[in-house]
Amino acid sequence: MNFEFKLPDIGEGLVEGEIVKWFVKEGDTVAENQPLASVLTDKAEVEIPSPKSGKILKLFGKPGEKIKVHAPLATFEVGGNGGAPAPVAATPAAAQVKSNGKAATAEKPATAAKAAAASAPPASAPGGFVFVLPDIGEGLVEGELVKWHVKVGESVSENQPLAAVLTDKAEVEIPSPKTGTIAVLHAKPGEKVKVHSPLVTFSGVAGAGPAPVKAAAAEAPAAVAAPARAAAKQTDVSATPRVRQLAKTMGLDITLIAGTGPDGRILESDVKNLKGNSPAPAVAGGPVNATPAVRALAAQLGVNITALKGTGPGGRVSESDVRAAAPKSARPAAAGPAAKSAPGPLSLSPAGVPSQGEEKIPFVGIRRKIAEKMAQSKHTVADVTHMDECDMTALLALRDELKPEAAKRGVKLTFLPFIIKALTKALAEFPAFNASLNEAAGEIVVKRYYNVGIAVAAPQGLVVPNIKGADGRDLFGLAAEVNALAEKVRAGKIEVAALQGGTFTITNIGPIGGLFATPIVNHPEVAILGLMKLQKRPVVRDGGIAIRDMMNLVLSFDHRVTDGADAANFMNSIIKYLENPRTLL
Repeated sequence: MNFEFKLPDIGEGLVEGEIVKWFVKEGDTVAENQPLASVLTDKAEVEIPSPKSGKILKLFGKPGEKIKVHAPLATFEVGGNGGAPAPVAATPAAAQVKSNGKAATAEKPATAAKAAAASAPPASAPGGFVFVLPDIGEGLVEGELVKWHVKVGESVSENQPLAAVLTDKAEVEIPSPKTGTIAVLHAKPGEKVKVHSPLVTFSGVAGAGPAPVKAAAAEAPAAVAAPARAAAKQTDVSATPRVRQLAKTMGLDITLIAGTGPDGRILESDVKNLKGNSPAPAVAGGPVNATPAVRALAAQLGVNITALKGTGPGGRVSESDVRAAAPKSARPAAAGPAAKSAPGPLSLSPAGVPSQGEEKIPFVGIRRKIAEKMAQSKHTVADVTHMDECDMTALLALRDELKPEAAKRGVKLTFLPFIIKALTKALAEFPAFNASLNEAAGEIVVKRYYNVGIAVAAPQGLVVPNIKGADGRDLFGLAAEVNALAEKVRAGKIEVAALQGGTFTITNIGPIGGLFATPIVNHPEVAILGLMKLQKRPVVRDGGIAIRDMMNLVLSFDHRVTDGADAANFMNSIIKYLENPRTLL
């Protein structure tokens, strides 16, 4: 019988996608979960898997065409003999394997041979174990491999980072579940990996025996599937890497925890509730919950990271924990007048050999996503940048006044929460800057909610999580949320939901330096506010020169939606609140 497959939901709020390419053609026989097509959403390209096994009768749409969600995508012939792929005749030389030093021929279907080769450890490797890509976020079915932290033949320990995998816009690290030797890496950087498909094959894993090899044609598929079943048994717990790491940090066996999430998924709350909401103390010399950057910093500063008690989420050791434990370096003694000597004669360094060569870096992961997003914005938005300066003296004084209360609440109070508060008040007065342009419908969509994005520079690239309902939070609540989001981004633990639904973005360039910039609008938003360097400058006040804490503000906006006069008035409103900060309390 025939079966019509419709384009499924491809993201919250998305009503259509663009067909990038077909992986199949009419007349092909496909297996269940085999990729059918690549479809482009707002900012991600997703693969659409086949819901059934059968024969492709018709494909709806050509590459480059838009297709509505729930509109027909493909028609299959399924049921009876059409419900499964046609069998492939076994060839005598389908696969050569070594057995007791002799070459034996294993006959098997070509499709099964490829799947088996990808999932089975080497037959000669004792303790073979196949690690499949675990759940990397709720609702996510695949991730893009950004880079490997290990190579074939390398010995790894449990919890050592294996690879960086990119979800929608967040890069997460996948830790090793076992101690052993890397036998096979099942993907290359830039390739997509399905959740629960093979990622790494280990050898030399304690408690795992070598994979048996069958020479008979009928037994070969079952033989090569055995390690995959063993791997599934090891990883049949439904939990994200973050939850698994939390359970390990708290000294809990995650396989003994009952999940309360969808389909029995173990949530962070399940782990915390089982342990009385109290992380276990770190054991010296045991596994450490810390990112590679923090581990490297500890080694650089001579800090024993295994002895530290982490203050981050789930007991994770943070950069501040390491720096606080580092020995204070001796300050160099100031040179007195007697130490000064006349400069010697100038001498030039001898000419050297000029540098040569070039390095080719894979253009994958977040770097590529940023490039696509920025290029889309520049090709779409008619951007203009308006600049002005703001006197932050009164705001800094108020912040110092509020710091003791912030410390009692356990939050670090910077000037950023004040700016977010001022921004939401100004957006309420100038709603066109909290909007988006729907060209297809011919509408400007004004948002009556304020989800303020904060651009965070992380090792993997620029990530913009947003604070949901920013106008409903006080200064301390904003400070806590800013710190929490930045910490999650830098640790590679940010949730996809935190990256979606933003209405306005702030980029804080000031701590690095710079007087002016022209930030690119985070399309489909209408505007972005850039914060420049905060410094003392001489300014004219009441006819005299005064030293004040000054900061330049830059506003890039979409001239299609609003005009320069509106931008100047909007900026004036922001400055009005910042220079009178008690109006923000």
